[in-house]
Amino acid sequence: MKKVSTLLLATLVMLMFLSCNNTKEKEQVNKGKEQIKKDKYQGVISPSLYKDLANDEKVRTRLWKAAIDSGDCKAYSKIAVAYIWTYREVDAYYYSLIMANKYHCPEAYLNLYTILTHEASTGDMVILSEDKDTKNLAYYYLFKAKELGSTQAQHLIDLEFGKDKPVPNSSFFLKQLIKP
Repeated sequence: MKKVSTLLLATLVMLMFLSCNNTKEKEQVNKGKEQIKKDKYQGVISPSLYKDLANDEKVRTRLWKAAIDSGDCKAYSKIAVAYIWTYREVDAYYYSLIMANKYHCPEAYLNLYTILTHEASTGDMVILSEDKDTKNLAYYYLFKAKELGSTQAQHLIDLEFGKDKPVPNSSFFLKQLIKP
């Protein structure tokens, strides 16, 4: 009888130990899942997440608020790229203009250039204005992004105007807007 009770007690202790250990493992797995969910929008965003990010109202609001209220260019870049990739350029233009004017964010200037030079759709209407003034404004944004250190803007300028050729600065294109 003593052997049976000892064996039973040992089995119970072992089951309790395994049960507690399994609970800890479950907690760690759950924490890991929560961390992944929390970090989902933190690093590089895969293309499959752009739509989720643009449609997640809570995260979207948090990122726009961080960008507009405190000039967080990283937060701006995450949400702006998601907007552009999900064909919400017209909405992104407003925020990009604020980030460019208020915080001189190079990515915002580059996004403004991109929005003005590529087709955008607003429901039933496709927008692409190729008039002289819009083109000069787009170039102003592109050259301003380059002047603020954007290597992507420099690459686009090299493609558009030729590498190692003298190019004007952003103010040249702004002056072109004022000319009659």
